[in-house]
Amino acid sequence: MLNYARRGDTAVVLALDRLARSLTGVISTIDQLHERGIYIKSLRENVDFSTSMGRMIAGIFASLSEYEKTLINERAAAARTARVARGVPAGRPPKLDRDASRQAQALRATGESISAICTLLGASRATLYRARAASA
Repeated sequence: MLNYARRGDTAVVLALDRLARSLTGVISTIDQLHERGIYIKSLRENVDFSTSMGRMIAGIFASLSEYEKTLINERAAAARTARVARGVPAGRPPKLDRDASRQAQALRATGESISAICTLLGASRATLYRARAASA
């Protein structure tokens, strides 16, 4: 439906939660459709986004979405702080440890291609280059 709808169309949905998996996703979908000149009408919530009342409700949803993003960011920051306080590293572990990075450097010094090294170590080019830059 998202690819088929054209300017001036009205997309009728059973409920707004059918547009996306989260409130943020619903707002994003509504915004994308609105930018394309496509209106949405929700049967369960009885909201027509082509009316002034519907646009006001969309504004309320946008505010709720922003609030949800803020809460998620605050929770993530608190979780990082708690991990550091417990002595657990925050963030993902590096794909290449020191041994793998040294192995990559040795292979490169022998003339092995970057593609072959990436395949051997199971890492992307970007990961390999970051590891090389970090050890330099």
